Amino acid sequence: MKILSIDTASNVCGVSILENTNLICQLDQNTGRTHSENLMPMIEQAFNQSNLSLNDIDLLVCDKGPGSFTGIRIGIATIKAFHDSLEIPCVGVNSLQALAYSIKENGYIVSILDCKNDNCYFALYELKDSKYLEIIAPRADTIESALRLCQEKIMVNTSITFVGDGSVIFQEPISHTFKNCIFATPENNLLNSYYVALAGLHRFQEIKSEDILPLYLKKPQAQRQLEEKFKGTEISPMTLADLEEISSILISDFDEFWSYDLLKSELNAENSDYLIAKFNQKIVGFAGIKNMVDQADIMNIVVKKDFRNQGIATQLLKNLILLAKEKNQTTIMLEVMEENYPAIHLYKKFRF
Repeated sequence: MKILSIDTASNVCGVSILENTNLICQLDQNTGRTHSENLMPMIEQAFNQSNLSLNDIDLLVCDKGPGSFTGIRIGIATIKAFHDSLEIPCVGVNSLQALAYSIKENGYIVSILDCKNDNCYFALYELKDSKYLEIIAPRADTIESALRLCQEKIMVNTSITFVGDGSVIFQEPISHTFKNCIFATPENNLLNSYYVALAGLHRFQEIKSEDILPLYLKKPQAQRQLEEKFKGTEISPMTLADLEEISSILISDFDEFWSYDLLKSELNAENSDYLIAKFNQKIVGFAGIKNMVDQADIMNIVVKKDFRNQGIATQLLKNLILLAKEKNQTTIMLEVMEENYPAIHLYKKFRF
């Protein structure tokens, strides 16, 4: 099996081609996050050096994060374009898992990446019988919390290797917490397209192919600022008076499907419950469920066009789930159009 692997989650832009676990060609360069300019020429160079083409590739792998928000999107978009054009199976692996694959000694592995202000991305793995077992899934936290969580999971007197740029930056608190720790060599602390490929091969053996989504453990600063701005949004049950308030802007500011008459009939139904989101005393979104015996069907989650991508739909969905639980519903169902990617992303965050 021939594998094309790319890594764009850090300053390093990497491309590797493998035959199963055997490396054919590897190009990893610190391009200073100019991946949009360098990635495609590097892929072309790798194919030229290996005398191969995209038609020879059996598996596509990319790093899905955590890391550079822009870099991750560039890598995933490239792999998806190749997948869509030639229907080549593809998988994504997280940066922390790829770092763990650079360590070959049995024992615990803590992958740790710096994300500024004494915060880090980290995950805990155990290498045993050539298998990398995930003990703590990737997460973002302070270095103090990360070390404390790892300490709770790691058995005493067991080998512990720290890898990633965070292991260098936080070497002092790590050494203070774990007296028997080992630090990876400098070259293993950098993200590497070869180890992304190895982790991807094992993932492919488990799941075959997947729709790769970015792994964002922290939100971009701009989004955090927006959510801070709108965290005062109030969620409450919808009334007919609320419906009257938004009736004139249903088509222009929400979505054409949600007419006044349709919403009024839903609101008056005994087995329906609707919520509204208010910001600065103005309705900026609404959502509803229909209760069928022990199942709740989500009918809609709609946010005013000027207020989208600011966490309001997330708040509405959280409250719909709580409402369904209060009514002792055991299942929540929904339908969504295939091309409605923002909605699909929202639902996947809640494990739909």
